[in-house]
Amino acid sequence: MHVLVLGATGYVGTAVVDRLVRDGHHVSAVSRTAPADPRPRVTPVRADLADPGAVAALVTTNLDAVVHTAAPLDDTDLPLVDALVDALAGSGRALLWTSGVWVLGRTEDGQEDSPTAPVALVAARPTVEDRVRAAAARGVRSVVVRPGVVHGRGGGIPAMLVGWAGALGHGRWVGAAPAPRWPMVDVDDLADLYALAVDAAAPGSLLHGVAEPGVPADLLAWAAARAAGVDGSTAAWPLDAAADELGDAFAEALALDQVVHAPSARALGWTPTRPAAVDDLTTGSYVGVLSATTA
Repeated sequence: MHVLVLGATGYVGTAVVDRLVRDGHHVSAVSRTAPADPRPRVTPVRADLADPGAVAALVTTNLDAVVHTAAPLDDTDLPLVDALVDALAGSGRALLWTSGVWVLGRTEDGQEDSPTAPVALVAARPTVEDRVRAAAARGVRSVVVRPGVVHGRGGGIPAMLVGWAGALGHGRWVGAAPAPRWPMVDVDDLADLYALAVDAAAPGSLLHGVAEPGVPADLLAWAAARAAGVDGSTAAWPLDAAADELGDAFAEALALDQVVHAPSARALGWTPTRPAAVDDLTTGSYVGVLSATTA
């Protein structure tokens, strides 16, 4: 297949491109800078996702799928969705769009068919999801993927926890006891889900990219302290204090308590195999990350 990947140089996008190439696909890797790429079957393409017409022009007749892995712009994504759907309409080709589990809000049992109750940071995202999924009625094999909190390759939000631990000398998490639970997924397991969805997901699908339904944030903070090589104790960071530094919306999202499941993704054949988040932090890809970033 020939796949157009938007946000191809980002955290998730890099892993998705790696997996698609490993499966033998050809990738047009779209980013603002389009740096040279040594990977086989990868062609860097420069485009600004804020210019929907320019991105839609990349949907040529030899293209089999479009995968959006870029950081969501929320309601300003709607013109890009519309432009891509217009370009793909009637073709049966795939459009995969990245959202996230924060659209569910606080939940003890989040399923793919659960109603949305998004926190402020992602308030517009359900509208974008609906627009993408509705493209199935126009002959587009449209799929929404909602990752959990992504870990692996020493990056993502867990790397921020490691940075906090290194600066403070102990682990820190946002909220009040009991600590919120975070649905987690390894970035390479997540890339496996994208590859499966490109090949086989049904039009209008919604898939949760969640390997661990709910990991306590204080346990992640403890593991981050281990990764940073400091005291394994942890402390809550009160929401109002965190909001002063991080902004209200991001602090609220980090304090969100969620348990989320992925039955539709599992039914597609997705079986995560990478280390769990705590193991990844304590003995995996985050060990030495802090020293590498401060060297």
